[in-house]
Amino acid sequence: MKKPRLLGAVCASVFFLISMPSNAALIDNGGGLIYDDVLDITWAQGDNTSRTWDSANTWVSGLVLAGAGDWRLPYASVAAGAGPFTGSPIDCSTATELACRDNELGYMFYHNLSGTSGSSILTSGDLDLALFTTLQAGLYWTTEFNSFNAWYTSFGSGTNSLQGKNNIGIAWAVHAGNVGASTVPVPDAVWLFASGLLGMTGIARRKKTA
Repeated sequence: MKKPRLLGAVCASVFFLISMPSNAALIDNGGGLIYDDVLDITWAQGDNTSRTWDSANTWVSGLVLAGAGDWRLPYASVAAGAGPFTGSPIDCSTATELACRDNELGYMFYHNLSGTSGSSILTSGDLDLALFTTLQAGLYWTTEFNSFNAWYTSFGSGTNSLQGKNNIGIAWAVHAGNVGASTVPVPDAVWLFASGLLGMTGIARRKKTA
């Protein structure tokens, strides 16, 4: 193969691999910001203060992290958004991975952190637990249900339920998109494959000149 054609094949192959979606991952952007590349949301470190639902919303709406405002509580249903959500959150212990994407905290519990129904998330053994230094096996607020109640997800059991807004729960701030990212990570496999192709180019060149 002539040199221009070989180099063209190398470039095309690298471009193809970079454009391919990588495996789902939680990406540490630093500063306590963790990006979920499946749901396309950024999680801040959980807040250790237990609050009523109204107080949790007041706290999260006032956050400014990495220059970004507009933080919110996680959605019980992405399709319903900020709610009120009067349906039932997807049960991620039995739903498919794709269906579970509608439940942001459920997805974190079962898919990102490998939780087991009925067990504390802190016992899952997933390596990504280390990303969340303030994580608790407690009740995390999500979306409003009506004037008196709101949904929560238990990280002690992986269940979704309702409780009165005047009860207390934990606020976990989330933001749409990739907040705090400085570069777009490229999978290691891409660089390995590219190095191999470039090595083949060098071998072909030496053979031609020998």
